[in-house]
Amino acid sequence: MRWKLEGTLAVAVLTVGVLLFFTAPNLVRGWAFSIPGTTDVALEPVFFPRLASLLLASSAVLVLATIPLRSGALPAVETDSGAYLRAGAGLAGILVYLISVVTFGFVVSTVVFITVASFIGGYRKLAIVIPVAIGVAVALRLVFRFGLHVGLPEGLLL
Repeated sequence: MRWKLEGTLAVAVLTVGVLLFFTAPNLVRGWAFSIPGTTDVALEPVFFPRLASLLLASSAVLVLATIPLRSGALPAVETDSGAYLRAGAGLAGILVYLISVVTFGFVVSTVVFITVASFIGGYRKLAIVIPVAIGVAVALRLVFRFGLHVGLPEGLLL
């Protein structure tokens, strides 16, 4: 039974990795950019999503290849439901963030996301968290816009 569960999950992850590899050009739209100090060949926006999908598929292949070598219960089977609820809440928060980036823009959404995530993580000093969140969001915006020449969604402020 353990092998079937682990194998099914690995095949599902492998399938997602392969599908993402082939659909990445349709998901990523933007300018080609070059990184200063590297070769003259432009690095296309599809490079990193394809790299991530290859790593995802490779990890699934490794899991499939090593199933017979492992014994004992899967950690996923022994994990309590509270841990799954926390993981699900984290994924839901990321989904809300992604939707808000498109709706409200990158900078505003990132500031709110970092602030809320920091508060949930136990950092309660808003006098520190909010300036750091603003600094990170603006710095990322500047790096992507002027360093990498990749447009990020704009909204209420930036």
